[in-house]
Amino acid sequence: MKISREFKTGIVTVAVIALFVWGYNYMKGLNLFDGTLKTYFAEYNNVQGLNTASVVTINGVEVGKVVNISFNTSPEKRGNLIVEFSVENDFEFSKKSVAKIYSASLMGGKSLAVVPLYEGETALPGDFLQGEIESDIFSSVSEKLNPLQAKVENVIVSADSLMAGLT
Repeated sequence: MKISREFKTGIVTVAVIALFVWGYNYMKGLNLFDGTLKTYFAEYNNVQGLNTASVVTINGVEVGKVVNISFNTSPEKRGNLIVEFSVENDFEFSKKSVAKIYSASLMGGKSLAVVPLYEGETALPGDFLQGEIESDIFSSVSEKLNPLQAKVENVIVSADSLMAGLT
């Protein structure tokens, strides 16, 4: 059986398009060949640079990705952000667990860590977890240095007035 040149071209074209769709979704952080994923939600006032496809960890092990970040549409919580994230393995934790945004590196990349708690009802896919934000090293250092800076400025002003009085 002889296959025509047009049929071969059609097969190659379909394969290239399928590979492009898979690659595009993979670059967005969605692997089409993964099985069913458990998705959970958390709500924050500010996500501080967390992106879709950011890493989700449990006890330091990468277990998923951030799928979507959207605004809350309910009138009483307007402006808050809802983060949807997936967990790929069958690790179970309770609804009291915390989804914490933390700084993954000194360059400012953010990740999401699930701090598992085991007492209480088991979290099911679609449940909301409590959201927290862990301060990074630069913000904590600046918080510590701000009072010191104010004191140094007061000392400089006092020393300047003392020098003016001596002259």
